[in-house]
Amino acid sequence: MKILFVGLILLSIYSCIHSFAAHYPAGKNRPCCVSVFKKNISTLVTGNEYREQPAKYPCVNAVIFTTTEGQVCADPGASWVKKQIVNMKKVR
Repeated sequence: MKILFVGLILLSIYSCIHSFAAHYPAGKNRPCCVSVFKKNISTLVTGNEYREQPAKYPCVNAVIFTTTEGQVCADPGASWVKKQIVNMKKVR
C-alpha cells in the first residue's frame, strides 16, 4: 500500500512539473506572450532583432520586439508590425 501511495505522489509531482514547464519556453525561464500589443509603438523599438512566437496554449502568436520599455509582445497581423519586420530585414 505504501509503494502505491508513494508512486501516486511521484506521478502527481511529475505531472505538475511537466504542466508548469509547458508554459515557459525551454532554456529561457521567462513566460510566453499570452496577449499582444496592437497599438503602433514602432518608434519605441530598439535594435534590429525580433523573435516570433508560435501559438501554443496558453501562448499566443506574437512578434517580440525589444523597446525602450523592455520586451513587448506585438500582434503579427498588425500592419505596423509587418512594416517593422520588413525594415529590420533590410538592415540585416
